Amino acid sequence: MIALLLTLAAAPNSAVTVVFAPVVTAPAAGWVADAIADMLPRDLALLGVPAVELADRLRVQDALGIPPSATSRAACVRVAEAIGAGRAVVGTAEIAETTLTLSLRLLDVERGTLSAPLRASGPVEALHPLLLSLAWDVALAGPTRPSLGRDEFVSRRGPPFEALKAYGQALGKGDLAARQRLLRQAAAIAPDYDESWLALGRLQLLAREQGPALDSFSRVAQGSALSRSARFLSGVALIELGRYREASALLANLARGEPTAAVLNNHALALLRGGAGAGAKASDVLRKAAELDPGTTEIPFNLGWALLLEGDPAAAAFWLRGPGRPQARDPQARLVLSWALRQAGEPEAADEELRAVGVLAPQLAALAAPDLSRRFERVLPSEQIFPLDQESRSDVELAATRRARAARLEEAGDAEGARRELLQAVYLDPYSFQGHVSLARSYRAGGEMERAVGELRLALWCRDDAAVRLELAQGLDQLGRLAEAQQEARRVLETDPGSVAARALVDRP
Repeated sequence: MIALLLTLAAAPNSAVTVVFAPVVTAPAAGWVADAIADMLPRDLALLGVPAVELADRLRVQDALGIPPSATSRAACVRVAEAIGAGRAVVGTAEIAETTLTLSLRLLDVERGTLSAPLRASGPVEALHPLLLSLAWDVALAGPTRPSLGRDEFVSRRGPPFEALKAYGQALGKGDLAARQRLLRQAAAIAPDYDESWLALGRLQLLAREQGPALDSFSRVAQGSALSRSARFLSGVALIELGRYREASALLANLARGEPTAAVLNNHALALLRGGAGAGAKASDVLRKAAELDPGTTEIPFNLGWALLLEGDPAAAAFWLRGPGRPQARDPQARLVLSWALRQAGEPEAADEELRAVGVLAPQLAALAAPDLSRRFERVLPSEQIFPLDQESRSDVELAATRRARAARLEEAGDAEGARRELLQAVYLDPYSFQGHVSLARSYRAGGEMERAVGELRLALWCRDDAAVRLELAQGLDQLGRLAEAQQEARRVLETDPGSVAARALVDRP
């Protein structure tokens, strides 16, 4: 059995969110759950019900520190509330031999009431038409009628089953290489399967393979419902490749069609990095973005940064510490604010911000003198923006989120990004055993053994652990500090007398 939890917005113009939490008793069928989580929001969007894509839902969970595989109703309701969804769809999917049975029920998040179940059943190979039927029922149960007729909607052609299966399997895999392989397999079976090209491009962006990502996004058909997403992400890839003029032209064209806050934000950053042409000013574009979405933190930060680069430190300080000021726990934001305040003639306030930076991120505190060559501006990875309240979360919760994000970055091959997240995690939660251990291993992998040894000692101050103490002993040995290494190895043997590695270290002459 696969348990489903989907969230649906309460009002016609609010976002629809799919929060999917599978519990799979037949692991081989887990791909069905992942495919449904990805397909249902798009089906609802085609019916005129605003839907949040799976990638955006996972981004929200990441920001909230909720694992992608979270199955509790409480976790899913928390995501729904963070996004502003008012209703949830709770249900199950059962697979008996080759028959798939789906049953969904609408849950009003505020009132806690459930609707009667919406059901569909058929061969597993009929997953696509079954889901279309349920999407229609879910849309019909909402506050507005579906924008398409039922017969027209449910008769839509889907991808070949084998392509859909490979795509669903790719969504559930943890290994980046395996996911890319399966998505290429889906695209090879059905070259016009736009979903597979879009998902492959997203993974390539995550792996910092911007060139291949651009190629994948270009395979999405111009008239496809996914065309805008592919073009937006192409703009992200072009910015990261340093092809700012191309990015600016692409994003300006998108903005002419629909000027969303995220498109304007990224367009402004392309202008900022590439040099704005006559009459085009990054700060002007960012002001428009801030008006469209005043609840975000990234856009006001980018606006403050742009104004500082444009030579208006007083206006920069206003945006960096005003109503839209980024989180007080954001060391980069407070560092840039200190630069703006100093240039605006407020040295005492600048020093106060710099002291806060020293607490949050000591490595940044050395940057007291402005360095405007740095790339502090923040590219938005999606058009859908969710202003989440980070201030209401504890430092321990935020540190756990940072560690989870570091693990995903490490898996994607971004060791530098992972280390930045781990540094933030230990600053937020300095008493976390796992935080120091993870950072130590990151340092060791990067050849910085001295720093690794320091983090391992901090970890052991948090919790005595024989395995970590052995890592410390081995690190000291690598640094040529044999006497200290043997002392730590003896302590390992006190709690783990059978440790062969510790014994070998102690017995070394």
